[in-house]
Amino acid sequence: EELRDFHRRYNREKVAENRQDYQHGIFQSIGFKEFHEYLVSEGTCSPETSALLLQKGIQALKQVTKRYARRQNKWVRNRFLRRPGPNVPPVYGLEVSDLLRWEEDVLKPALEIVESFIQGREPPAEPVRMEYDVNENKRSHRVCELCDRIIIGDREWAAHTRSKSHLHHLKKRRRLESAGRVAETEGDSGGAETSGEDSGLSLP
Repeated sequence: EELRDFHRRYNREKVAENRQDYQHGIFQSIGFKEFHEYLVSEGTCSPETSALLLQKGIQALKQVTKRYARRQNKWVRNRFLRRPGPNVPPVYGLEVSDLLRWEEDVLKPALEIVESFIQGREPPAEPVRMEYDVNENKRSHRVCELCDRIIIGDREWAAHTRSKSHLHHLKKRRRLESAGRVAETEGDSGGAETSGEDSGLSLP
C-alpha cells in the first residue's frame, strides 16, 4: 500500500512522461524498481497478470534484500570485528533465523541491550568477540605520505592501504610519475637531435 500510494502521488506522472530515473534520490531505494511493472500495469491488465507481476516483484525484492543484507554483514565484520578502531562500539549477535520466535530471540534481547546502555549498566548479553591476530601490533605508527595521515595499528594500516582514498592517491602519483618520465625521455631525445645538428654544422 505504501508503494502504491507513493507511485500515485510522485511516480505515475514521471513514468507517463518517460522521465523516471531509478538511479537517483529515493527511487533508488529497495522496492521501487522491483515493483515497477506491477505498479505501472495495475488496473490496465487482467487480475491474473497483475498477480503474476506482484509475485515477480516480491521475489525480486527478496533477492535484492538478501544481497543488501550480505553487504551489510560484510561491512559490519570488516569495520567492527576485523579491524576495530579505538571508538568502535561492541557488536551483539542475535538469533534471527526463526521468525516465529522474533519477539523472544530478537526484539526482547535487543531492547534489553539498548536499555542497559541508556541506564549505564552492563548489558545482559556478551558481545561478539573481535577477530585478533596474535602477531598484530596495535600500537605501531606509520605515516602515509600520499594521504598525509598517521595510521596507528597494523590492522588499520592494512585497511588504509586498501582504501579507495589511498588507492586514488597512489594512482594519481603513478600517473604523474609516468608523465614525468615521458617528458624526460622526450627532452633527452630532443637534446640528442640538437647535438647532432650542431655537430653537423661544425663539419668543414
